[in-house]
Amino acid sequence: MAAMRRAPAGGFVLVMVLAMLVILSILAGTVAATSARLREEQLERQRDLQVQLDMASTQATVMYLLNTQRMTFGGLTVDDRIALSEDERMAQSRGEDVLSNMPVGNEIALDGRGYRGLGDVVFAMRDDRGRLAVNWAPRDVLERFLELHGFARLPAPTLLNRLLDYQDPDDLYRLNSLEREGYLSRGLPPPTNRTLATPLELRRVVGWDEALGQVEDGLLLNALTTRRSAQVNVNTAPEAVLAALPGMDANAARRVVEARQVQPFTYLPTFFQFVGGVPGSEDALALYPSDSGTLELWAPESGTMRVLHWTLTPRDEGGKPWREDYEFTVAKNEAGAGTVPLAPGAAVLADAIPAQE
Repeated sequence: MAAMRRAPAGGFVLVMVLAMLVILSILAGTVAATSARLREEQLERQRDLQVQLDMASTQATVMYLLNTQRMTFGGLTVDDRIALSEDERMAQSRGEDVLSNMPVGNEIALDGRGYRGLGDVVFAMRDDRGRLAVNWAPRDVLERFLELHGFARLPAPTLLNRLLDYQDPDDLYRLNSLEREGYLSRGLPPPTNRTLATPLELRRVVGWDEALGQVEDGLLLNALTTRRSAQVNVNTAPEAVLAALPGMDANAARRVVEARQVQPFTYLPTFFQFVGGVPGSEDALALYPSDSGTLELWAPESGTMRVLHWTLTPRDEGGKPWREDYEFTVAKNEAGAGTVPLAPGAAVLADAIPAQE
């Protein structure tokens, strides 16, 4: 009888042991899952940190190249290689000093093509002369750009009048335009009464915010600049800019981009022959890059990219040889779809790996 009375106690202990084992198993699983999550978060932080370091190193390297290497019609050189035209070779044979702009074939293009930087970082460079200068470009070109890419209820001349009144220091009204009172009555910040600091500031101008409502920030930064220049570099301008030139359209712009990727244009008459005429004023076109532009940096797995605007300032006494004018983080544009192999000879980017097709 005593043995029969002890059986329930033994069964209870067994149940308790099993319950404890279940609890311990759950705890062990929870600890393991938490440890795995924390480990993955740590690895993710390390990857993010490495990407930031690679971006900083790539940026420093590219800025070093900008300050130490010369440019050609093809872009930024990466070594001391020089190519001469026939006329330049003849001048050199006569003992004359020759400074050639002819492409050598291994330049880093300044038209937004992506290149592998350090680590897994990809970078692209864009020349300011390949953009439309919103403060200086001819009105007909800006009007054409708005027609192609804007969705405004207001006519282009009205938008341009409002842009001018946004920037000028007086309170006089142009036709169908606004000044300080018009902005304040709409609950908007008043005009700055100075030239635009960045292309994205256009969204603060009444009318332009609506006109550019369907246009992504990336396109504005690629196609527009606030630099003081009315020239457009046909070797670096994107299709959106080329198509806005008088006499050009989307098909002609696409053919220009495809042709210059094979061989940059080295003479404007050759370009005129290629497109079948002079698109606008000959003085408004160029083949050589300017001393300012943007550097784009992104990681392949990221959906965003950094856009840094730089200006070379070698003549600033006591200052840096370059300055950073502004920086934005925007959605990664079509440049992130792929990369091209980095030109051979860039020893400072020796860690860069040619992109895989």
